[in-house]
Amino acid sequence: MKAFPLLFLLLTLPAAAQQPPRAGIVPEDLRADAGNDFFARAKNLYDTAQASVDFETRRDLYLRSADIFSEYINQFPNHANTEAAWWYLGSSFYQAGLPDDAKRCFSTLLNRYARGKYAAAAAYTLAADHYNKREYAFAAPLFERFAQNAAKPGDKPKGDLFAANCYRLLGRDREAVAAYKRVMVDPEGALFKDQAQTEVGKLTLKAGKLQEALDLFRGVADSPAVAKFRGDAALHAAIAATKLGETAMAEKYLRFILDGQGMEEFRPDAQTALMENHFAKKEYQAVLDIYRKSSLKGEGEKEAFRLMIAARAMMKLKRPAEASELFREVERLVKPENDLAFQASYYRLNCFFQIEGKHVADQVDAFLQIYGKLHPDDTRIHTAMLMKAETLFAENKTAEAAKTYAKIDPALLSEANRPGLLYQRGWCLAEAGDAQGAIRSLTDFLAKYPDDKRVHPALAKRAKAYAESGEPAKAVADFDRLTMDKAAPADLVALAWLESARTRRKEGNIENMLVRYKGLLEKVDDLTDNLKAEANYWIGWGMVKTNQPKEAAPFLNTARELRAEAYSKHAGLLLALSHFAAQDPKSLAAEIDLAIKGKYIDDVPQQAVQWAGMQSYNAGDFEAAARFLQIVANPDEPRATQKEVWRYLAKALIETAQFEAALPAIANLLDVEDNPSWKADGLLDRARALLGLKRHVESRNTADEALALRPQGRTSAYLRVVSGDLYVQENDLGKAAADYLYVNNFHEDADLKPLAIHKYIGVLEKQGNAAEAAKFASKLAAEFPDWKAP
Repeated sequence: MKAFPLLFLLLTLPAAAQQPPRAGIVPEDLRADAGNDFFARAKNLYDTAQASVDFETRRDLYLRSADIFSEYINQFPNHANTEAAWWYLGSSFYQAGLPDDAKRCFSTLLNRYARGKYAAAAAYTLAADHYNKREYAFAAPLFERFAQNAAKPGDKPKGDLFAANCYRLLGRDREAVAAYKRVMVDPEGALFKDQAQTEVGKLTLKAGKLQEALDLFRGVADSPAVAKFRGDAALHAAIAATKLGETAMAEKYLRFILDGQGMEEFRPDAQTALMENHFAKKEYQAVLDIYRKSSLKGEGEKEAFRLMIAARAMMKLKRPAEASELFREVERLVKPENDLAFQASYYRLNCFFQIEGKHVADQVDAFLQIYGKLHPDDTRIHTAMLMKAETLFAENKTAEAAKTYAKIDPALLSEANRPGLLYQRGWCLAEAGDAQGAIRSLTDFLAKYPDDKRVHPALAKRAKAYAESGEPAKAVADFDRLTMDKAAPADLVALAWLESARTRRKEGNIENMLVRYKGLLEKVDDLTDNLKAEANYWIGWGMVKTNQPKEAAPFLNTARELRAEAYSKHAGLLLALSHFAAQDPKSLAAEIDLAIKGKYIDDVPQQAVQWAGMQSYNAGDFEAAARFLQIVANPDEPRATQKEVWRYLAKALIETAQFEAALPAIANLLDVEDNPSWKADGLLDRARALLGLKRHVESRNTADEALALRPQGRTSAYLRVVSGDLYVQENDLGKAAADYLYVNNFHEDADLKPLAIHKYIGVLEKQGNAAEAAKFASKLAAEFPDWKAP
């Protein structure tokens, strides 16, 4: 059974899940019930959301109702309506587009309330979600729980049916059968009984219990059930009957499908099965009569098999032209690797010969079909096979050519044909993956015909065969014969340098690999960019591996410039590791940015990214620091991230005015920070972020909390600056001035003291004290001549 789309499942939810279960609100007595009122307020919002026709309004109302339901549950965890509240909370989240939050609520409901209508609704919703994700092992028990808590009798068999489908899709046939049988015996399961019985039949048939399966199928096929289920059951009844030798019964059910109304989806399979039965009985015209009776077609391999039977019947009836068209259609329907395609191609070649086609391979096949077994040792048979093999090889049908070459006996060929056989067979066997066969044939060729013009390509091919068969020393020896032979063609010399380098690379012989890749670049002209890129990359890689990172950089950069799609990532990773090892922050930062852009940043070691982030922060490049440290930080598991990452990520985000983004980082830091001084520093950053967001009251409270920890040094000074800024926002210029003057008088921080003086000057100007402002402006210019206001 295919997984239903989620929408379909939700549309088919039982009443308990289609509509929100009615909350069992406890009637008011003489004493007010705050929990009941609280719940009713949330429920009213939920009902209003359901009635709303505007998407944004409806979503906002659902989120508001979720807030109230959540608060109600926190305040009244054991109230009479708490169970309902969990369901409505989950439903609110679901309707607001927050399915993960909804599922957590439904899971909590199921854990706390084992039975009831809300448990049923939650179980069904979670089961449907798992089912549509093909997580059948999770969906099955939830569907069973839905069935056990069914709000109405008709929901129980539905839950059992879905559970059974899950078990079937998991291959847990015993559990699937048990669940289907619960549906079959359920008094309320009439709507699903036929489907369940058919599925039990299929599993029984799978288990080899043919008669039992046939009885189950006949029980549905012969009943007044829905045509869809009767058709499915009839088709499988025919299959079971055929296996039992009951061909008359099988034909009865197959014709029942072909003639019955509402069974169109089963007709292609029924037609194919009926055609196959008549073909086995050599009733070829009957096969074609059935084939032409229905205009319905199957899909893919099923349709190909149907056409194959019809085409073979046409061949038997001496209609090769018609058969050839059907065989061609079979080849279009299935991939070349499919056995049906191979059969169709073979039969089509026979048809082609019959209608006097002019293709050599077709004619040879026809010739071998007729005469091969009669004259196995005849020279003409083996010469014909050589013609076929060479034709197939020329058409790049290497595997078929290799099979044909293997059947040829060289002793039965003329002397003129033997060199070609040994060379072509060796080449073809190598292409087909038979390395040892290729080596034997090419070695014979090289030993017997050393002056043949094909010696150089034979050496190259044998070298590759040696490499593929695990004999690298012999492979390299053949490649070296080519590189040292001045008469060897340039393309084969280039191939020898390249393949010998690859062979050494696979061996792990890095030093000799470097020599050969460098030889390729130095000795061969007109290399393609792809080969230049490969050589440069592996030279760079080899140098990194042999502790020559600085020398590697030009080669790695060249590789990715020449072929970015292949080497950007791998070269970039090697360069990043090299720059990290060399403690080169600028170059490392550039590589990390390339990794981010290229979407392979996850492959860069986190310690390298973290180090780059810290170095960027210290260098004043706060945007880069934030960018890098965000990669290292793990918001899902904050404690798995080092405190320093959260600390400097927060500071970098604040410096780049990303105040809202800084708050979670600060919270994660404060959750794990125990040192009072560093905690005060974290609170300072929170106060700065809140100030940047103009949340002045929260910022003031946070700054006071930090000051209460009695921080020293820079943290204390910066808190005074923040406090002064807050007083300015409150228009309390006197207190602001006092905070700024405190920093000026008692702290010598090279960044904060001039900042405090600058801000103090601004307060004086607002107070109209121009003389004092000018005095401090002179002081600022004198003591900090290079300082610039932020």
